[in-house]
Amino acid sequence: MIFVGDIALPFPNSISIDGMPAYMEKLKWFGNLEGALPESSDYKKGVFNNSRAVENLKNTYNFAGFALANNHILDIGSLKETLHTLKCWEIPYCGAGMNFNEAIQPVELYESDQRIIIINLGWEVIQCCIAGTNKPGVAPLTKQLALKLLSKNRKKHPDAKILFFMHWSYELESLPQPYERALAHRLINEGADGIIGSHPHRIGEIELYQSKPIVYSLGNWLFTPHYFFDRKLSFPEFCNEELALEWNFESGKSYMHKFEFMPQKSILKYVSTEEFSDNYVQKQSNIQGLSNKPYKNYYLRSHYHKRKGLPIYFEDDSEGLIKIKNRINKLRDIGIKFLSTLR
Repeated sequence: MIFVGDIALPFPNSISIDGMPAYMEKLKWFGNLEGALPESSDYKKGVFNNSRAVENLKNTYNFAGFALANNHILDIGSLKETLHTLKCWEIPYCGAGMNFNEAIQPVELYESDQRIIIINLGWEVIQCCIAGTNKPGVAPLTKQLALKLLSKNRKKHPDAKILFFMHWSYELESLPQPYERALAHRLINEGADGIIGSHPHRIGEIELYQSKPIVYSLGNWLFTPHYFFDRKLSFPEFCNEELALEWNFESGKSYMHKFEFMPQKSILKYVSTEEFSDNYVQKQSNIQGLSNKPYKNYYLRSHYHKRKGLPIYFEDDSEGLIKIKNRINKLRDIGIKFLSTLR
């Protein structure tokens, strides 16, 4: 099975893929659907996926499911219409629903005889619209809920592979926040088999923890620049590097496929493949093996947004402190939106 990051296709054939090994097309795929599924492409604000574009994609690359817990799934149209479209295609999804109980339901897939459970959660701080008792939205990313869902699904399916697909971290950040890294480790300690992240739009750090893969951000996958938000949304050049994680659940091996996006040509070009092994991690990771305190110090020195005053979430933050930091981020978002109306 192949896992990919953010997908936002405003019209059919908006991005083509070049040079990808033919065998990959025959595998099952799973990715983050970064936006609703309207039939039209005529929207000036928000991020979305043209339904015909995604239908072509899922037929060409054998998509077995989509993650919906992200900050753009409610930008355009209604979530009800998006879910209806996916049901008509008979494509499983997770991470969003017409209420909280629907949103937290995982996807259950099979590869050979292996049951695979995928739990998809989105971080409220990055403007994921959280589902309520009678309110459409996404499943919230909190430590308490993640651990609860892991325990519930592990008890129900003791032999399943359980993966978390997280929409988290600040945009353009390659390092996981100390809180996120500690949560990923704890989830694996308590029975998860892997952690996959999206949202930063760039490749993030990787680890093998207890021999289980963690990819903190796969980066974009098929995300059309210079189209959304009145053609103003684009990304720095470092976001052109992208990853696809191949996980063979029968052999237990996984592979990292590297791609490069060429925005001028709207082509995603295959570059290389390496096994996700100890040797690969030693070459590619700056954080493998770091305990919490050294990692905290490394994060404070090296994270992308260190001069922007964004709250940092630490592994020992209390629930009360997390709420305060969330509030600071919320007030910051309100201020940014207000200033944008003055331009």
